[in-house]
Amino acid sequence: MAEKRFEYRYATEAELEEMKQREFAGWMFTYVSAGLARGETFDDWIREMVVGPNYVVKSYPRFCTRGYAFTTEKTKRSRTTYDAGVCSASGDDVYYGHIHEILEIKYLGLLGLRCTVFYCDWHDITPDRGVRTDAFGVTSVNSRRKLQYYDPFILASQADQVCYIKYPRIRNRDDPWVTVTRLNPRGRVQGSSELEDPLQPITSSSLSAAEDVAGVGLVVDFTDFAEEAVVHA
Repeated sequence: MAEKRFEYRYATEAELEEMKQREFAGWMFTYVSAGLARGETFDDWIREMVVGPNYVVKSYPRFCTRGYAFTTEKTKRSRTTYDAGVCSASGDDVYYGHIHEILEIKYLGLLGLRCTVFYCDWHDITPDRGVRTDAFGVTSVNSRRKLQYYDPFILASQADQVCYIKYPRIRNRDDPWVTVTRLNPRGRVQGSSELEDPLQPITSSSLSAAEDVAGVGLVVDFTDFAEEAVVHA
């Protein structure tokens, strides 16, 4: 970014960020290629990554990662459960959407680099127009308002699973607002990690063994016995 700021001194931060997103792959390839020509060394995975991925990708209807089981929008039509809801955070913003494609991308080279991405559409995140949070902390999104300009791809490692629940209404059943419920990953229980002190303090005592038994003197207190009860050797 420092090079871009120096080259485009009058560009705004938003314009510079757009340039970075659009030109980063080409810049990275040029940077690594120039470094190799100068005799610099790079890790094998960097050299293979900058070449770019294979143009043929695999598509999957279902993908399990980090305790979540994601499915695509097409798969939900034949299922009674809905696992295509997804959310992803970027800075202070949280995006809510639906998964349309689950794609595995492979890179050329001996290492066989690969990554899984989700192709999603996203709801508008404009406050009170596309997303809102009530006094009880419940988040709702407007199912009819979509984000117009966005990057549809996210890494599977960036995704958390959500489900969208309609309000139980008798009137105005076509209300587009639906609540967002975050799902806990399978095998993980949310709770407090702070442990309270036990009501009964736990005490323990230990005796250390003597290494040299012959050197231990035995002392016996006979004060509680009568004189005639004590046998003197």
